[in-house]
Amino acid sequence: MIQFCLIAEEGLKKAANELNGKYGFGLSDAGVKTRLSLGGTGIKVTSENGGLTVTVQKRVQAFYALKRIADECADGAVPNGYGFVCDSSFRDLNYMFDCSRNAVPKTETVEETVRLLAVMGYDTFMLYTEDTFAVKSQPYFGYLRNPFSGEDIRRFDEYCKLFGIELVPCIQTLAHFNSIVRYPAMGHLFDFNDILMVGEESTYRFVEDLISTCASYFSSRRIHIGMDEAYMLGRGKYMDKHGARSRYDIMSEHLARVNGICKKYGFHAMIWSDMFFSLTLSAQYGGELPAEVVEKIPADVDLYYWDYCSTEPEHFEAMMNKHRVFPNTIGFAGGATKWHGYTPDNRYSIASCEAAAKACVKTGIRDYIVTGWGDNGAECSPFAVLPTLLACSRFNYGDFGQDEAFAKSFFGLTGVPYEEFIKIDLGNRVTEHDDVQEKNTANKYLLFNDILLGTLDTIVDEGQGELYEKHAEELCAAAERAGRWRYLFETQRALCEVLAIKADLGIKLRGAYQSGDNPALAAAYEKLRQLPERIEAFYELLRAQWEKENRPNGFDVQDIRIGALKQRVQVAMKKVGDFLSGKAESVPELGEKLLCFIGNGEHFEKDYDQCEFRWRRMTSVNVNE
Repeated sequence: MIQFCLIAEEGLKKAANELNGKYGFGLSDAGVKTRLSLGGTGIKVTSENGGLTVTVQKRVQAFYALKRIADECADGAVPNGYGFVCDSSFRDLNYMFDCSRNAVPKTETVEETVRLLAVMGYDTFMLYTEDTFAVKSQPYFGYLRNPFSGEDIRRFDEYCKLFGIELVPCIQTLAHFNSIVRYPAMGHLFDFNDILMVGEESTYRFVEDLISTCASYFSSRRIHIGMDEAYMLGRGKYMDKHGARSRYDIMSEHLARVNGICKKYGFHAMIWSDMFFSLTLSAQYGGELPAEVVEKIPADVDLYYWDYCSTEPEHFEAMMNKHRVFPNTIGFAGGATKWHGYTPDNRYSIASCEAAAKACVKTGIRDYIVTGWGDNGAECSPFAVLPTLLACSRFNYGDFGQDEAFAKSFFGLTGVPYEEFIKIDLGNRVTEHDDVQEKNTANKYLLFNDILLGTLDTIVDEGQGELYEKHAEELCAAAERAGRWRYLFETQRALCEVLAIKADLGIKLRGAYQSGDNPALAAAYEKLRQLPERIEAFYELLRAQWEKENRPNGFDVQDIRIGALKQRVQVAMKKVGDFLSGKAESVPELGEKLLCFIGNGEHFEKDYDQCEFRWRRMTSVNVNE
């Protein structure tokens, strides 16, 4: 590990001290004399007489530069003539941390994330908070959800500033309010499902409460106001009151009102761009946006095109070029896939983000967000996607591919070899093919697919459990070498140990039962009896991981889901056991013939790319609303 003796202004020294000894470098009076200052363009590093001079344009680049020097001089010595010059491809490299899908991170988790972003050179950090920030005038907003207080956010804001990172509020002002729509006291605000009833003064008072609160909590005067995925806008109470209107007209009127509120509090607004394409039929089916649509969008609102669904630069380029019709500043948002259950998918995310980054450079898009969504429960650790976050930071400086330099940088960042850390993805690997396109949520649907009903059994290969046994062994070995990140691998190992039994157990039970092979049924039953202990072991490690990283509220959902899983396993044990002992004449559920989950009737099609991540849909076909 290289040691730096920093010669710099006190603020830079203070920030560097927060990183001391954590990410591949340390600070010491006996270290390499390093003059660190702001000025010029990009990053310039030169060496002379064994010392270093580091000049950076942006404050956060200082910590990226120190980390890069540490990666390249890992033995602690600076080679003669060492140096480099580089500049970022993106004006703004931003990580968006989803804090709304049950997991509200602890202060320690947020601050660890900030430090990691600093050494990776991220300019901006967004906290995505649907209702997980306290709003004094709205008591049901964030009720029982462990929301961030103003004191919390101001602390995060100051910590980000220390490193030159801008903390930006990321909220919703149109849809995605499903956590508060349940309360009768809030019902008047909604049109359909979680979409606000636009055009009402009460709605704009509510929106202003949110925006004015952000203005008092954050020092940044940029704000992301969401406005995505409101596809049923104007189709509920709004239609009852106003009749059928163009959803685009409704959307543009609402955007104008909300943008006006943002300006009132000195905010420059950003929104997602998907609604402009989805509400316009010609664009929805591959055509261009009509000019009258473009003209109604306030020119001072930045539009962000989000897309996590391809690994081909041409795919992204085509859509980026469609955005050229807007006079607005256009940004892009890719994804660090942590919303597919308990297990991340870094391999796919890196490939997708790399393709998108190349397309951004080609089309001139300068603002890049890496999103870390937590859909359907935020089961996955935010630190599980560190490979993706580091890869995107390197794309910012034109370093594509996962080469030796990437591996060195990743080791410096985490203390874990990249080839070991990437095993954290194994819970989603359902074949032994090294195919980045094998994108799925197997870790979750195999866990919650019901033992008796077996809705998803038709897409699963028999013998799948044997592969998960191998995954568990690899994760066990990786955990031994993972240092402070060991707990992440222990959780994944325990999950794979459950799936080593459960992945194809429903197939074995049903097949043996329907063929009248009682010895095979008895063998499957013995496997079934091992499940409760393994599920409990996974649950305890998951709970410990949650308690280490997040505030307590929100884990109740895992209690409910895993508790239901345990109970259904107990029911299956009772029914199969009673049949084998002669206490019951049949197991009706196992006697039912399954239909292909994908829709091919009695012809079962295996699916290695199944991305169903919603717990309700994967557990049962019965009413569960």
